[in-house]
Amino acid sequence: MKKTNKGFSLVELIIVIAIMAILAGAIAPALIRYIDKSRKSNDVTAAKSIKTAVETAIGNEMLYELCTAGAAIGDYTAILVVEPGVKTDKSGTDNTAKCITPILPAKDSFTDEDIQKSYTTLTEALQREVATNIGEKMPKCKYKKNASDKKSSTKPVCFVATVSSKGTVSVFICTTKPTNKYEPVKGIDDGGKEKLAKDFELAPNVSSYYQ
Repeated sequence: MKKTNKGFSLVELIIVIAIMAILAGAIAPALIRYIDKSRKSNDVTAAKSIKTAVETAIGNEMLYELCTAGAAIGDYTAILVVEPGVKTDKSGTDNTAKCITPILPAKDSFTDEDIQKSYTTLTEALQREVATNIGEKMPKCKYKKNASDKKSSTKPVCFVATVSSKGTVSVFICTTKPTNKYEPVKGIDDGGKEKLAKDFELAPNVSSYYQ
């Protein structure tokens, strides 16, 4: 006699679906945390690469003077906005202006006449050097969720490198693109209440708000 294959009963199917739902519910949170951690790690790695690229660029004496010897812009003497996702050609010369947006003091604030005369040329050289050192494509912010406490509605949009008067380079991931002044919103205010962090230092130190 031939045996007939009746397949699964309705009850068996319901039990299997229920087990799968329970497993999915248990695994999903851990998987989401793992993905978020991976994206944050990618952002920290990108920030370190940007820091190295800027430090290499200002190894040039004239570019160092351009970034450190002018008037202060907020807490810094130079700010470089990395435009996310913009591609250069293999030599790093195309789209340079779109890749790196420098915010520098006015040329009149420099005492060095050579810098004043070559201000535009040096600015373009700075853009080109940083873009070339970063690579073929500017890094995007991978972690798009609220990166500070869960009260914040802002999301990271770009990386920003800052240069101090002593040539110290720091890199932040920012929720807004800075203009002519840049002061990261972080830390504790005078009342002892935590501010909603909008900008997170990722290099050389990783902000506790971001972790």
